Amino acid sequence: MTIVNDHARVGYISARGHVVPTGGRYLPLENPATGQPLGEVFEMDTATLDEVVAGARAAYEQTWRQTAPDVRGAMLSRWADLIAQRREELADLEISDVGHLRREALGDIDTSVGLIRYYAGMADKIQGHTYSSFPNRIAYGVPEPYGVVGAITPFNANAVMVGLKAAPAMVAGNCIVIKSPESAPLLVFSLIELALEAGIPPGVLNVFTGRGHVVGPMLMENNGIGMLSFTGSVEAGRAVIRQSAANIMPVVVELGGKSPIILLPDANLDFAVPSAVHSNFVKSGQSCVAGSRILVHSSIYDEVCARVSELAGRIRVGLPTDARSQMSTLITKRQRENVDALVTSAVAAGATRLAGGAPATWEPLTDGAFYQPTVLVDVDDDNPAATTEAFGPMASVLRFDAVDEALSRANASEFGLSAQVWGNDAAAIQYLTQNLEAGAVWVNTYRAAHPTLPLAGMKTSGYGVEYGFEAVLEYTRPKAVMWDLSTERTLPYLE
Repeated sequence: MTIVNDHARVGYISARGHVVPTGGRYLPLENPATGQPLGEVFEMDTATLDEVVAGARAAYEQTWRQTAPDVRGAMLSRWADLIAQRREELADLEISDVGHLRREALGDIDTSVGLIRYYAGMADKIQGHTYSSFPNRIAYGVPEPYGVVGAITPFNANAVMVGLKAAPAMVAGNCIVIKSPESAPLLVFSLIELALEAGIPPGVLNVFTGRGHVVGPMLMENNGIGMLSFTGSVEAGRAVIRQSAANIMPVVVELGGKSPIILLPDANLDFAVPSAVHSNFVKSGQSCVAGSRILVHSSIYDEVCARVSELAGRIRVGLPTDARSQMSTLITKRQRENVDALVTSAVAAGATRLAGGAPATWEPLTDGAFYQPTVLVDVDDDNPAATTEAFGPMASVLRFDAVDEALSRANASEFGLSAQVWGNDAAAIQYLTQNLEAGAVWVNTYRAAHPTLPLAGMKTSGYGVEYGFEAVLEYTRPKAVMWDLSTERTLPYLE
């Protein structure tokens, strides 16, 4: 893995292997925890992207399309094995590039391995469908690959995104071109290098990067891309959807969230409170499924506020390389400024700050992008803390008096990605799970994604499915075949 060993300059990976152009624009890479430079990465240009996509198309037509499904699956299994074998050094790379804690980086890598293995086992299980039998007719449908598909991935779960997007696309028979996050692309490049080492043909997996507003439209408007999967912010997702109209390109979009956590009166707070806190502060709050609106029944509101703020105040913010750290850095200082501005506006709008609410600037964190775990209470539904995705360590606590009220307020958000319900009242839980407008509802648990369990957003959280067998079908298009076997028929214009 050359990038793990020497990532001073990174280009792009295509059918030609890892290419490091001598010209063009390079973007600087920085360790977000220390501010130290990591190297630089090539920003893709239109002509080079055309070459990458053309190489992927050639790999599809000449190699991957002709590769038997079980052979594809075996290649993916070898890829997963190599990732598992190199998990520690891959984690080192992710820690320096993104700033995750080691256990967070390792967790993502292990999840990626699980995803790739799951889809590898599915490679020879994609089946067509036979339609109703009529005399002298055979009719069937087959899901076929697009050929070359695209993906745009965020920084906060690099390894997971590779497994989540590349693996189902590949077992469906596609080659894929991935735009990795320009702020932290190194792990994605290293995973693609391992795919080549595992024997996956060059051109099947391709990766490049660049600033989203510069290179995103290039990928969306490239005629060689059949469909695209995007994970990112709502505004970026809207741009992707608009750009997809140029080529009438199908897209799967998983966007932001402002996910509710509903604590019923009989919730076990010994389980619910630490889970709600971790849901907000894992990966420094840089999670689209963070439960950042904690709706608490009035009978337990004061106790929950006290517990949440006390626990948040004890979280050890530190360098990701320090085994004692419980929360690390944000991805950039600009993102820290965004989070701090949101907290300031929320307090100005009437919220009360019980914990955090400021950058973490003590030694040895002075050169990084650290922010204190922040808890806001007395939050109204129209407060910025309740309406705006922070993508940082900020939790809001809201009071409710009745289950119907909690449901209505939970659903009032423009987002609909996930929700949590904590309690033991079976009737209330069933009522909420049936009526919450969220693609995933977790009961007495959280962040419970699994390869077998489909996940889809609602409202501005996006559309299309990831995870599960359904994700494979997103990377296929249906074709209907009707074969007329009759030997006698009335032909037009001959009478």
